[in-house]
Amino acid sequence: MNRKLAIALSVLALAAPAAARAQLVDVSFLYKLSSTTGVIPFHGFAVSYDPTGRETLVVGSGRVTIFNPTGMEIFSFGDDPELGSIVGVAPTDDGDFVLLSHGKEEGPSVVLANYRGEFKRLIEPKDLPPKVPRPFLANAIGWAQGRVYLADLGGMRVVVIGMDGAFVAFHDLAELCEVSDKRTDHGVRGFRVAPNGDILFTVQPLFRAFVLSQDGTLKSFGVRGSAPGKFNIVAGIARDERGYYYVTDLLKSAVLVFDKDFRWVKEFGYRGAKPGSIFAPVDIAAGDGKVYVSQFAKKGVSVFEVKVLDAP
Repeated sequence: MNRKLAIALSVLALAAPAAARAQLVDVSFLYKLSSTTGVIPFHGFAVSYDPTGRETLVVGSGRVTIFNPTGMEIFSFGDDPELGSIVGVAPTDDGDFVLLSHGKEEGPSVVLANYRGEFKRLIEPKDLPPKVPRPFLANAIGWAQGRVYLADLGGMRVVVIGMDGAFVAFHDLAELCEVSDKRTDHGVRGFRVAPNGDILFTVQPLFRAFVLSQDGTLKSFGVRGSAPGKFNIVAGIARDERGYYYVTDLLKSAVLVFDKDFRWVKEFGYRGAKPGSIFAPVDIAAGDGKVYVSQFAKKGVSVFEVKVLDAP
């Protein structure tokens, strides 16, 4: 590993637990995403937040389910053959959705749909450089500042295209993390694109979370361990509008919170019967002072309110 990069990553990783500021953040359980018949028992589905419409989007079994700010289901789509089987959704600033779907063509398709999930057009990647594998087997999607981010999680690669399909950038995350010779053994677990275009991702075997900025700077945080502030089995990752990072830990059944400088703040969740307990949290989204935690074991999506308190 490059010596300067190794030093930087080590400093970030070691500093996180030591700079705990649990008193700065208060987290309280609100509710689980529900329909008129009760809590919906989603099982490990992907979750996203749309700040424009203030809606929560859940993707699984080829469908997108949309929830209002109070956590009630208001709409779902996925029956239109033109859309294919939806595996990912990314809301745009103008109310449309960019969908990643399978089943229409050879390999995944990128579809633009309106706010009701009605097909508008395909977005076909073009002018991809030779270094991008063909076909590019994307299985996660993001959107930011007019650009579509397509991620091959197993291959640890990300392609960025414009809304017209024109090639913008290619990121080899395995190469950046210096594990290109073991990319299939590592893989990306959690993937999220922040509104400013930062790529957030986690790599389980490295026990770390990463932030790749648009200028190519890669930053990392986290350290292995079972103590508070340390990672066991990292999964989802998100960042809210205040700069706080949220990382789910499958083994701990907890969410770890870090501030904008990657200093550990607190953990919340854990297994149990009380309201607010979570089980095997896999994906997470954040926005407008709330955090949305998707879980396995048909535990659905739990919603928490996050309040940032004044420093003492």
